[in-house]
Amino acid sequence: MNTFTFAQKMNLQPGDVVIVPKSNLKIVRHYMIFEGVNHFGQECYLENNNYYGVRRITGETFTQENPTYFEVRRFVGNENQRYWAIHRAQSLIGRSYNLLTFNCEHYANHVQYNKDISPQVAISSIAATVLLILCCI
Repeated sequence: MNTFTFAQKMNLQPGDVVIVPKSNLKIVRHYMIFEGVNHFGQECYLENNNYYGVRRITGETFTQENPTYFEVRRFVGNENQRYWAIHRAQSLIGRSYNLLTFNCEHYANHVQYNKDISPQVAISSIAATVLLILCCI
């Protein structure tokens, strides 16, 4: 029996971002970087986790914590750019999570685009501001 790993099924390459929903509504999503396969043959992912900060997890942990996936955002660039993207991802291992300034989406965008941005935070801030204004009218 031939079983494929998640990375094989999705044809993941180092630097690709895997985006999984944090709820059934799929509004808030978690972003992780596929790092590659280590010398033990294990798939490795890098994530910015709200409890642990930036950390490396194995494919086994990934599939246990994320039974379904939502989408894959492919890395766009040449092999040299891919190498530096993974280097950026690894260099941040141990950095603390911050919901507003360095969450999982900031991390993934920093790795792929070298920009610390999080549209989820911006959209949430705008929505909260609108609700606050509507409640106070």
